[in-house]
Amino acid sequence: MVLYPFLYRNRLLRDHWRKVIRGFSLLEVVLVLFVLGLLAAALAPSVRDIVERGRRDAEAKTLDELTANITASFEQTDLTNLNLAALPGTIGPGDTATVFATSTSGAYATTGNTDWFAKLARSRGITPQIGAAPTPAVQPELARIAFNSLGNPRLLIAGPVEAGRQRFLLVSLMARNDQLVLPAYESSAAWFDAIWHNDFESRTATPPAYWSGRLTPAQLAAWSAGSAGITQVSKLCVRRIVLPKFRVSVNNNHPTETAFVSFNNTPNAFSAAANTGASVSPEILGGRLVLINRGTVWPGVEALRFTLRENPTITLQ
Repeated sequence: MVLYPFLYRNRLLRDHWRKVIRGFSLLEVVLVLFVLGLLAAALAPSVRDIVERGRRDAEAKTLDELTANITASFEQTDLTNLNLAALPGTIGPGDTATVFATSTSGAYATTGNTDWFAKLARSRGITPQIGAAPTPAVQPELARIAFNSLGNPRLLIAGPVEAGRQRFLLVSLMARNDQLVLPAYESSAAWFDAIWHNDFESRTATPPAYWSGRLTPAQLAAWSAGSAGITQVSKLCVRRIVLPKFRVSVNNNHPTETAFVSFNNTPNAFSAAANTGASVSPEILGGRLVLINRGTVWPGVEALRFTLRENPTITLQ
């Protein structure tokens, strides 16, 4: 055997070979495990941060897509089934208002025909099962709209009534509910504005001051927890949606004909009498179909129809 005489002549190689054959000592194994443990402890926060940021980035992309779908729905004439901006006072007598999120904790136990996620599903070509829960087992496509990857419900919240615009918040919490808790929903401008005006993009942001009286000290501290100035606030993904409101101005200089203005799926919602000069309609949500009829009595004849995207002026003479 060639190897044995060679090792016999070379003491260093012989000793090394014996160690290889013998294996590692217990002390050596312990030292290696200790070093690996230190490396794992040092890398664990970085790996966890990478995973969490990846989830948040994926959720941000999904929210951008949903926001685009929501905004596109504002020009749908079917206010009951497709248009998500169907709020009380902005729909016709035959329409039903959209049901928005009114809870920050409960999951969606069933699917209503006018639930925001059901209407959004239709706009994406999905047919919801009315009465069935939007779960991965029963309605997986609908569940992917209603819930994020952590199983938390996405919330579409309608803002308060105000002049000039209608605001909406699309909110998604990318943390387990035993880690972070949102304050209970309140139907108030203060509650809505606390989220609307807060910075949720910065990783060093602080939670809204309004939350201090609505979360326990421990719950509030969890949002601010972190090291090196990093907080948990950016785990709440927020999209702000603004739908402008417009007015239709009618200059009626015709001696006998009235201008009849229909909008919100409401025939003759506003009229400008013959020879009355300038008249201005109430505020109308952008994207609504507007019809102008003219005649001595309603309905007269249709003279104009358009989608409302600005403050138009119509002259009848």
